[in-house]
Amino acid sequence: MPKKICSCSPGSLSVNTGKVVAVVTMNGRYDLSMPEMKCEACKTTWSPGVDDLVRNDYWPATLHFSTVYSTDVFYSYEELKMAAPGLSCQAFLRMLDQRTLRFGRIGKITADSFRKSFLEWEAVRFEVDKICREEHFVCPACTPDMLAVSVDGNRKHYRFKNAARSEEKALFDGIFIAKDDEVERFVDYIHSTTNHVSGRGVCGGEWSAARETSQKSSSKIDEEGLELAVCRHGVFLTALNMFRGEIYAYPLYLQNKLANTPISFFAMDVTCKYWPYLNKVTKSCPELQHLLSMKAHDFKCEVRKHYNVIDCP
Repeated sequence: MPKKICSCSPGSLSVNTGKVVAVVTMNGRYDLSMPEMKCEACKTTWSPGVDDLVRNDYWPATLHFSTVYSTDVFYSYEELKMAAPGLSCQAFLRMLDQRTLRFGRIGKITADSFRKSFLEWEAVRFEVDKICREEHFVCPACTPDMLAVSVDGNRKHYRFKNAARSEEKALFDGIFIAKDDEVERFVDYIHSTTNHVSGRGVCGGEWSAARETSQKSSSKIDEEGLELAVCRHGVFLTALNMFRGEIYAYPLYLQNKLANTPISFFAMDVTCKYWPYLNKVTKSCPELQHLLSMKAHDFKCEVRKHYNVIDCP
């Protein structure tokens, strides 16, 4: 609180109870009152605003801040998610509710409010990092020259068509996971330009890991999974949502997105057919010829005659 709010004598200041708010900390929920200062001489009043809360490590759920979260709760939840990715938000909030009861208080923490406030807090931190020029999806060990990038898909990250979806704009839209409409336009452009036919080729046409063309899923699944690009240190570089299974055009999109980064090797599990595919695509799409500067390698290049000898053609 400020030491004074006007030019009157400090003895004329009084502190009263103001607006009732719910404060959430690592010890659960508290129902408290915000302080309100008033000068009895000139009738000037002061009450804390959003800026005052943020400066004191609290995060308001709304502009009216009827609920206020200690940033320590957000830091703790973030660290728990990093250590145990399977931990749900509901489980974390149940733990906080138990802490509330243990210390003799009552009241529940609203899951929707907590989740939205946490994501908004993360978004603001991300914007601050951008101002400070901190890159989250750049590997310091691989900068500026990256030796290898590995691309693979995981079809277990299902998103269902009938799942509840918010109408609000995504906070991190296009930052790590590429925008769906941009990927779709790229895939349609590649397929229409090169006139690929499904089923051609031993690997690309028959393996489920990569096909030249594939239809969108007709099941209840809206998005089948993620295709990710990582460096050899395990740092995530970029990703996209898969709608058609693992098709060649998806790693091609990621490779093109990373084209401005000096990369020596581009690795994936079906490189034996991806490299000929890339050569064929660049003939129809000359603007992608710069991607041929990366050497594509598969498992058979790793061991030749002796496991310590790497002999890549």
